[in-house]
Amino acid sequence: MAEQDRVIGGSRALCFALAGALLLVLAGCATTTPSTPGPSGGQQAAEAPPSAYIKMMRENGINVAVPTRGKFIMVNIPSYELVAFKDGEPVLRSRVVVGQPATRTPELNSSMFAVRFNPSWTPTPSMIRNEAAVYIPPGPNNPLGRMMLELDNDQFIYLHDTNQKGLFKRERRAFSHGCIRVEQVRALAAWALGVTEDEIGKMIARGSTYSVPLPEEIPVFLVYYTRFPDERGQIASYPDVYVNWQAEERAYLARAAARRMAVPTPVKPAAAPAQPPAAGESPAPPGEQPPAAPTAPSEPPQPTAEAPPATAPTAAPAPAAETPKPTSD
Repeated sequence: MAEQDRVIGGSRALCFALAGALLLVLAGCATTTPSTPGPSGGQQAAEAPPSAYIKMMRENGINVAVPTRGKFIMVNIPSYELVAFKDGEPVLRSRVVVGQPATRTPELNSSMFAVRFNPSWTPTPSMIRNEAAVYIPPGPNNPLGRMMLELDNDQFIYLHDTNQKGLFKRERRAFSHGCIRVEQVRALAAWALGVTEDEIGKMIARGSTYSVPLPEEIPVFLVYYTRFPDERGQIASYPDVYVNWQAEERAYLARAAARRMAVPTPVKPAAAPAQPPAAGESPAPPGEQPPAAPTAPSEPPQPTAEAPPATAPTAAPAPAAETPKPTSD
């Protein structure tokens, strides 16, 4: 028995020794440095710090999410100005015309996806109803001018050229139906497409109506700040353009209703007076009148140079090649 106990004790000691050696080996393989995960494939570059211009805006309560990388466009309605950014810095500024108080430009977050050359102008349903507006083909009299910068939204709001460039010289520039007319539209289109202004001129000179997609969509924010940086980068105060927009809108709708009521309605000709009975004829019994003599159908009055027709002219047909979308101006 003593011999057997010595064998068993020796076996246990050997097992403990082997276990200890294994623990030492495992401890030697361990490391205190965490392993680095493999590439995820979807990691993005770290966001760049905001520029001094963005910091200045934020310090003055202008909390617009201007990206620190890539292109971005902001239109501030009260200052009548568009600012284009590249990597968080302003690179292009332009005067704009915005919506009048009755048809104000909305605050909107959208994106520009194409430039449309030589566009036609199709009025929105409200413009047809309230102003008897009609379709206008491409050309020098088109309210959209020679190009329209298309935005992704369902309110028919765009950036575009104009045939009324004199309005950019005015201090207060709220004259449109809601869209934004851009003074430096050629420079903006060239910057958005990544081409020169000379190339923009050649694209217009083709004369046809067509769209050129942007290399990548550009975020466009329409904002409303009465305190905003001016062209020198200094914070300035601007009037509240839409402070009385509800009263202006009611007046606009009242004028539209008055125009519709002013359209003349056809007047039926008066019946010919009854003729006295001829000699030898007995008068008609009381309550009866002889039938009136037939009269020639009345002709509607013809318009003259002094009195043009009150109804709107017939709209020109849209080009057969495409169905134009409604566009305000």
